[in-house]
Amino acid sequence: MTIAPTVHARRPQARWLVLPAVVMGLTACGSAGVSGSAVPVTSPSASPATAPPQTSQAQPASGAETLQTALEHWVTQILQEQYTEACLSSAPVLPAGQDAETLCKNPEALASAKSLHEAWAKPGVKLPPQGKVEVTKVAAKGNEVTVPDTAVKLDGRTLRSLELIGATGDTDSFSLTFKMEKHEGAWYVQGFDLKL
Repeated sequence: MTIAPTVHARRPQARWLVLPAVVMGLTACGSAGVSGSAVPVTSPSASPATAPPQTSQAQPASGAETLQTALEHWVTQILQEQYTEACLSSAPVLPAGQDAETLCKNPEALASAKSLHEAWAKPGVKLPPQGKVEVTKVAAKGNEVTVPDTAVKLDGRTLRSLELIGATGDTDSFSLTFKMEKHEGAWYVQGFDLKL
């Protein structure tokens, strides 16, 4: 999928330990990343060689009946290092003319997804399947919805609180939001926006 991040650097003096990797690339799997399409975010600062092995077979994309379920599933895939699968799950909402398999094999897309994993997988936090990913009810008006990282919890903690562990400087302007899109009756993660 295409996770093409939209990064707005407003305050360059602010620092976030995991953020540099996420911010550097998040332009990834198609158009679903940081301000793009749905799935892995790409981060050029991460080495493709460090990404976990991906499945070679593309799996059919499957949407969810609710946007909460779709986002919970996508975040769980990222936390379980199923980056290619997460990327491919957004195929139905990719912009016309973009090939999901090609986008999801992009080393930058895989690196972005790995950066998200590192931002959320912190010591002492249980990852799926032991730790549960939960998304707060979000009202959907139409076929596109934006969900803030504060509405997503892992093992009882918001993704925002996990992302800011070890952060220094002014973090007030930092935000990560997920773009959700409904297509043919099912919800998908279309991408995400990262603002600094």
